[in-house]
Parts: sequence; structure tokens; C-alpha cells
Amino acid sequence: MIEFISGKLVKKYPNYVIINNNGLGYKVNITLNTYNTLPELSNEILLDTFFNVTENSQDLYGFNDKLEKELFVSLISVSGIGPKKAISILSTVNPTEFKKRLIGGEVKVLTDLPGIGPKTAKLIIIELKDKFAKGSDEELPFDPVEFERTDAFQALLSLGYKEKEIQKVINDIVSKNLEIKTQELIRQSLKKLR
Repeated sequence: MIEFISGKLVKKYPNYVIINNNGLGYKVNITLNTYNTLPELSNEILLDTFFNVTENSQDLYGFNDKLEKELFVSLISVSGIGPKKAISILSTVNPTEFKKRLIGGEVKVLTDLPGIGPKTAKLIIIELKDKFAKGSDEELPFDPVEFERTDAFQALLSLGYKEKEIQKVINDIVSKNLEIKTQELIRQSLKKLR
């Protein structure tokens, strides 16, 4: 099992990075949350990893957050959810918020996530709620700014804007208004990106 990987960040995209480790370039699949925390290219990076081996492929998944990795491993243990769907789910919501929704048994909120219908949402809650509710006596902090930032970033990326431009504009806007909602963040970002 490969627990982590460290090395120089050679390439980065919203869904994967290439890390140079001792002259070998490793493709590591990532979530959008991890992508948003990455340093500039050529900097050293360390990601916790999950190595998934199937009959047809060997894939490495990387996480900048231990909770995100824990949620990923738990999600892929649920019938019908593979690594790609788990990455997709975790890319649309921050890990702490997802855990909070899971513990709260919020089926409706989970069905708003990509690739999750009512049956899958109920299955996720049945299989994982108790696991995460134990040892979670303290109130989970929810970071609405990060949630809004991730949604806005994805929307702007889908419109064809460049990653660096999006990050710069979003960070600038959020630094001036921590209470900003996703729609307003997208609207202001579009004005600056044009």
C-alpha cells in the first residue's frame, strides 16, 4: 500500500497532478478541494494517497486532507460507488460539510451531489452514518467560504476560464467579502475575468 507520495509538482489539473519523485512522474488523481490547496508548479508537495488496483488498471488517488481521504475510503466501500464517483462527490463539497450531512442523515442534500440518487444516498447514510457519528461528539466546523469558493471555481472552470485566473480572482473577491454566496461570487468573478 502506498500511504503518501512526495516530490516536485510538475503538472496540475483540477482532476489530477503529475508528481516527479526520484525521476519518475506519478499521475495522482485528486479532488477539486485538494487542487485548490496546491502550491505553484515546481514546488515540493506531499499528498496522502490511496492506491486502487483493479483487473484493468492501477490508479493513485491523492488527498491534502486526512478527513477527505477517510471519506474517500469509506465511500468506495459502499456498494455502487467506485473511486471515480467518490472523487466526483468529494470535489463538489468540502469534507467537513459532507461528513456533517452524512451524520445528519440528510438524504435530500446528498441527492444534490453528482451521481447520487435517492437509493444511493440512503445506502451511503445506512452504511456510513454510525461510523462517522462515533467519535464526533464535538460540533463539526463548517466553512461556508470554502464551500462557496469550490462551487464558484467549478462553474467558472466549466465556462472555459483558466485555473490560475479563476483562483486569483476568487481569492481576491473572497478576501474582501467572507460572507459572499456562490452566485454573487460567480457574478463578480465573471466581471473581472472579462
